[in-house]
Amino acid sequence: MANARAPKPYARYAWTLLFAFWALHLVLSVRDFFPNLQDLCLACPPGAQTAIQSSTGMTWSQLMSTNPRFASFLASTLVDDGISGVGLAIFGMIVSLTSFRRGEKWAWYVSWSMPIGILVAQLNVYQLTGSVFVIILAIAFALVSLLALFLPYRLFFPKRMAHVS
Repeated sequence: MANARAPKPYARYAWTLLFAFWALHLVLSVRDFFPNLQDLCLACPPGAQTAIQSSTGMTWSQLMSTNPRFASFLASTLVDDGISGVGLAIFGMIVSLTSFRRGEKWAWYVSWSMPIGILVAQLNVYQLTGSVFVIILAIAFALVSLLALFLPYRLFFPKRMAHVS
């Protein structure tokens, strides 16, 4: 027998946290369609190197002027990454808006891609930039996404009612 109690408001609306993170992922993925924005590091303190600078030793504009063929190849790779990121973000937004919101178990498991993805991606950025601020942001975002997963836990995994004979 299913648990007849209505979920608490924090459990009922936890999906909005995941939806907001997927929307942020969408915006950040769209940035990859514009390679010249790679000189902008959103998670770096002022004066820190971007991933492009630490990888190539140049800003995007310097790379474009000194090695346009490589820059063109890299731009194509960034656009491919943007396409994948946008697709993943749209999928995550749809899952959080529908199946996660309804408490379907598969959506809870799939939604673990958010905190895992954040940590892996930000560790990669940290490796490239050395910015500790990236790690702080990664931990904060991962904790909020874990909160979004665990607040509605009983919606996905209700306690079994003892059957009285």
